Amino acid sequence: MWGANRAELLRNAVAGVVRLALGRSPRRRAIRLEVVPSWPTALERQLVRAVNEALHQLYARRQAALGLDLRGRRAALEVTELPAGWMPELEIKAATFHALAPRRRGGRLSVVLTLDL
Repeated sequence: MWGANRAELLRNAVAGVVRLALGRSPRRRAIRLEVVPSWPTALERQLVRAVNEALHQLYARRQAALGLDLRGRRAALEVTELPAGWMPELEIKAATFHALAPRRRGGRLSVVLTLDL
């Protein structure tokens, strides 16, 4: 995953994991914000927390995270209900910290995020 900055990297991670689990991206608008509890300060922890919260919303609440709203020291997932008949194609248990090392390359932040399937 990559992003021009921290916020874009986090948003791309959330959107990417939802697209991977569903096999496609929902073409809907967000209907509400779901606060991500205990938002950490370190980027590595933010990546894992945001992705794992997006997975929880998908599998436990049938809500697809479309983005991430960052304001100061808080974060909230922008979510929508799954369209009728949509089911995840892949079960992703969690994002992990395994070899998680975001780095800046060519003006962009990039990271390889390991997922537990």
